[in-house]
Amino acid sequence: MFFLTLCFVAIAVPYGIERFYFVIRFGFFAAIFWLFVFQASVLFGGEIILENHLGHSLPNWATTLGFAIGAFAYMTIGLTSFAAVVAALGFGTVIAAKWFLRKLAENSN
Repeated sequence: MFFLTLCFVAIAVPYGIERFYFVIRFGFFAAIFWLFVFQASVLFGGEIILENHLGHSLPNWATTLGFAIGAFAYMTIGLTSFAAVVAALGFGTVIAAKWFLRKLAENSN
């Protein structure tokens, strides 16, 4: 659970900055955030469906497919947060460089 919480924070912080500071309605971090929400929904929804009473009445192929989709969501959920952190660092570097160059140009005048 700690891993999922850490992943959520790593994705939600850049999305919040993009949404409320830069006022971008749907940008890169919004897409990553909603991909993470979808992955978590598949992971927990599949767990609830397949592990409870409904999973026993499904055919074997449907149960196997459900577990495969859940495994894929579980394996890629960490990659989504890693991509968000790397992209946030990249965007932050570009923004800091623009700010630094603008201040440097203002001071040289």
